[in-house]
Amino acid sequence: HTSTNKPGAIINLPLSLSILGFFITVISAETQVQFTGQTVFFVNETSTTVIRLVIQRIGVPANITAIVQLEGENTGDFVESVTAAFIPERESNRTVYISVCDDDIPEEDETFKFLLILQHSSLDAKLGLARVATVTILSNDNAFGVISFNMAPFIAVNEPRDRNLSVPLRLIREKGTYGTVTVTFEVNGGPNSPEEDLLPSKGNITFSTGTSLLVYNLTVLDDQIPENDENFTLILTNVFGGAEINSSRSKVQIMIRKNDSPVRFSQSSYMVPETAHVIVIPVIRGKDLTDTAVGSDDVDVSIKYKIVTKNTTASAQLGKDFSDLQPNNTIIFPPKAFEYSLKFQIIDDTIPEIAESFQILLMGDTLQGDAVLLFPDVVTVTIEPNDKPYGVLSINNLEKM
Repeated sequence: HTSTNKPGAIINLPLSLSILGFFITVISAETQVQFTGQTVFFVNETSTTVIRLVIQRIGVPANITAIVQLEGENTGDFVESVTAAFIPERESNRTVYISVCDDDIPEEDETFKFLLILQHSSLDAKLGLARVATVTILSNDNAFGVISFNMAPFIAVNEPRDRNLSVPLRLIREKGTYGTVTVTFEVNGGPNSPEEDLLPSKGNITFSTGTSLLVYNLTVLDDQIPENDENFTLILTNVFGGAEINSSRSKVQIMIRKNDSPVRFSQSSYMVPETAHVIVIPVIRGKDLTDTAVGSDDVDVSIKYKIVTKNTTASAQLGKDFSDLQPNNTIIFPPKAFEYSLKFQIIDDTIPEIAESFQILLMGDTLQGDAVLLFPDVVTVTIEPNDKPYGVLSINNLEKM
């Protein structure tokens, strides 16, 4: 359809086109203010950290004053929590800078929001969609702590007797205490394998959130093995959960003093003539079978003995074939004493006898002091055949036959 419009004539447009034209006019006449560019930041807490925010004006040119303000309470993490930017009519954007405050306070990851606000805005100036900037300051100033020992670097302990012993290890988590952190440790040294004397020889120690002091118990075992001084080193080896290890206080030396002095006879058997008169049976303390000193020697050690005989012709009888010359049956080793002599008298009679023996037994259940009973703990003493036990063979005078 074609129509000719005369000058001054009224043009009739469809209603839909009239409404569209109205909205185009309104939108084109509006001024919008918003952030442009980066609005999400992850930064470290340093004195040189600065967040750069660009504020953009679009639409109808106008003088605009925009405010960038920290949402919520001012925690002191930024040098300024509020800043303003003026965008004159002839320009379209302004940049504001927000400096991070390096406060030396241990903190975990913290997220903040900065809001864009218009100051004294007219009805024609509005905020766009990008009106919030998010800033995350990463954990800083050892927020999860620095782990170390909080005790003397050297401790000496005695191996317990007939029980185990707990050794408390005191640890400290300095600076921050955010989150759960776990530190691993292991024990080195010897000369024996650490697990023979200490449990556990490796493991984990866990600090829960907010915990700064912790006591971890290590167990010293009663192994009943003769040993000289043993030196072990417990080392903090690794840490999980964001914490660090203070390398200057990451070790503790543990010395287990020499212990479990061996008690035994010097040998397990003796063969003596009936004419020996007095025999000496040495009992040894604090030396192994190679005569090397081992175990503790600075305390009293005592043990009882008993004599064992049998009612047979091959058994020597107490009081008839031999005598016990000790005033009692208790053997006592004072400190630094390594040998005790048991003395027995062999009775020399005129009765023909075959070899006869008796035994001396160290009684382990009577052992007192830091000592253990080792082989040989029984000695057999044999009196040689004597006084012609098998008779005398002779030939009678043949002339009388």
